[in-house]
Amino acid sequence: MSSISEAREKWFDHVKETFEAELKKDIDSNVCVFQVPNSLSSAKPEAYTPQLVGLGPYHHLRPQLREMERVKLDVVKKLHKVFHSFSFDELEKLLRHLDPYVHVCYHKFLDMDDDMLSWIMTVDALFLFDLLCRHGIDKKTLESSSGFKGLADQVGKKLAEDAILRDVMMLENQIPIFFVEKMLIVVCAPLKVPERIAFVEGLLSHILEGFCKALSPLKETIKYPDDAKKALKRAHLLDLLYSMVVTRENEFKIDIPAHIINIEDEDMRVGNKMSVVSEFKPVFKEAVSCYSLVSTAENWILPAAPVMQGLTHLYHQLSSYLDSSGDKEAPAEEKALIPTASSLSKAGVKFIATRHIHETSFEEKTHTFLLPAIKLGVNSEVVIRNLVAYEAMAISETLVFAHFMELMDSLIDTLDDVKLLKNEGIITSNLKDDEVMHLFNGLSDSIKVNGDHKLDETIRKAKAFYNDAPNIKTQKMIERYVYSAWKVLAMVAVVLFFLLMALQTFCSAYHCSSLVNKTN
Repeated sequence: MSSISEAREKWFDHVKETFEAELKKDIDSNVCVFQVPNSLSSAKPEAYTPQLVGLGPYHHLRPQLREMERVKLDVVKKLHKVFHSFSFDELEKLLRHLDPYVHVCYHKFLDMDDDMLSWIMTVDALFLFDLLCRHGIDKKTLESSSGFKGLADQVGKKLAEDAILRDVMMLENQIPIFFVEKMLIVVCAPLKVPERIAFVEGLLSHILEGFCKALSPLKETIKYPDDAKKALKRAHLLDLLYSMVVTRENEFKIDIPAHIINIEDEDMRVGNKMSVVSEFKPVFKEAVSCYSLVSTAENWILPAAPVMQGLTHLYHQLSSYLDSSGDKEAPAEEKALIPTASSLSKAGVKFIATRHIHETSFEEKTHTFLLPAIKLGVNSEVVIRNLVAYEAMAISETLVFAHFMELMDSLIDTLDDVKLLKNEGIITSNLKDDEVMHLFNGLSDSIKVNGDHKLDETIRKAKAFYNDAPNIKTQKMIERYVYSAWKVLAMVAVVLFFLLMALQTFCSAYHCSSLVNKTN
């Protein structure tokens, strides 16, 4: 049998085995991690393909990214010293039970056995959690937490960190949030099950929200006060960030039975040392009360590994930090969606910053264009492009985010447009003006939006006001009549020029001056 036939048969057997496992466990498809099609990625492939670190089954094994494997394993070893309830092998074997649920999250069929998939997901989830802690929480909070003080030492390697952050937010590089959540529940085994779940949910939700808020292209993100655990109901980081910039109610749902990962509580708990309990019992009690879990503290708070003390202290400080983190050839308008910002300004339009995309509007009485405040940095273009790609692949409704970016692309065409929007507080950026201009101008190649949306009404009103403005009407009249008359005048000038040249030639040959004298 040829090697091609053997590979084909092996692939078929693996597909069949995976399919039968999904049927047996009655697992519905929950695709949320997609490969970006060439129609979107061709304009700028490096914005969609990891350049430094590969996470998950799509890119972990890419030869170009193997240099980061040592960094990942160093992080795993460091966290192993913190979370020492399990050895890495024990943790990986427990999380292997999630493999069928991981399979259904990826659009591309995962051509690897369960051992390889489980190992990849465990290593990458630990690496991602380390990164989330260092960027979803400020450095001072990390330093004040005994369990995570060591993580603060790595904050500040700016160039490498920015490259990693860009890679982590790419659509093809996503790790399902449920996997990270289950991993933390396992490593926090010294706690009883209800309190362990409540504690992990509270901590992870805050870290995830803080991380996405820091990378959001909008200055203000959507908050969901009715559900403190909203972050854990999202598919992955990119999906969470999308739900923080675009209003949406649909949640990612995957039903994982409680018995899939079985942790023997009695075997995993640490002995009763009341001196440790007294140190973090008040904070832990406060954390659990946030989720309305009423219980007597003396009955369930048990001492844990040292990381538990660090986790509780960390959780206690997250709310105050997150509350303050937000402080930190033809004229272009004829072929664009809307006239440019500078053109609208000349027509009398004022720009005012608002908070969210759904608040974008044009007030006809006051001639005011309301646009959400945008913050841009070195990672923004990759984040924006992958949000557009995710929306195109996963969202069946109107492409709100892509349409908004199409609007911004039309508003910004020159450096004057960028300066105007910066002065009005619409754009805040540490990028140069020309970099901001090219960022938005480069998006138009990948954005193709169809269908009606509320933004279309805003665009229609702004264009109508622009076209009816007296100075714009005068300008268009001049362009239409005076500029077109210049063509006629230019033709007349050319004709006169040739007539004068002919007259001069005739006179030089026949001595016009003597002819004039004779007639006199």
